[in-house]
Amino acid sequence: MATRLKPSPTVVYLYGVTAKPVSGLAVAGMDGKAPVESIACAGLLCWVSHVPQLEFADNLAKNMENMDWLSEAGVCHQRVVSAIAASADILPARFGTVFLDLSSLQADVRKRQKLLVSDLRKINGCEEWGVKVFGVKVKLPAKKPASGREYLKSKALLLRKPSPGVMVEGLQSFSSALRRISEEIAEGGRISGGQQGLQWQSSLLMKRGNQKKLEAALKKYSAKWSDSARIECTGPWPPYSFVSRK
Repeated sequence: MATRLKPSPTVVYLYGVTAKPVSGLAVAGMDGKAPVESIACAGLLCWVSHVPQLEFADNLAKNMENMDWLSEAGVCHQRVVSAIAASADILPARFGTVFLDLSSLQADVRKRQKLLVSDLRKINGCEEWGVKVFGVKVKLPAKKPASGREYLKSKALLLRKPSPGVMVEGLQSFSSALRRISEEIAEGGRISGGQQGLQWQSSLLMKRGNQKKLEAALKKYSAKWSDSARIECTGPWPPYSFVSRK
């Protein structure tokens, strides 16, 4: 008689919370097998799937140090959240949010129900956009250098990193223009030295109907800063930056 293998224990992986149901959602969860389903929690809907406990709970910290695993898992998380966001406003959960069982998930949502409802009202009809402003490098003069010394001097200017003390002119005006078309702005904190020339960054919570206003503002300042700055815009995204983390 064949030995019956005992199923591996699983935990509940949370993708996010919505106020409304989504019909016809056909997307696999983090393990590529278990379906994503909605669970009623304190008048809201939690979107979850069951995942192996060993991989997503017991060894999660270790797995997150593996860049290949983290990259693939991160894409899966974003794919599920985006699929739900295509049909309903969603408060995305942080990557790697797991619960031992459904009862512990429901207890957590009951405790945070008022805050979640408030956040859902805030993001209603909105999506997130990311905007960054980079100072550009100094360009070489168009004229031909008259001497080797002049050539080396102009080349040194070209290779020089943008000085963090010399800010792009009009950043405050740019920020104010984006605030006027946004519901809320989450400005970046202390600018990281990891991205050369980065001088300003923010996440915008914006009504879906304001995309053309955003495009117009970006076009205006891109033209104004054609020789001094470059604007980078990404989105739309589910509103990760506007979920209360309490």
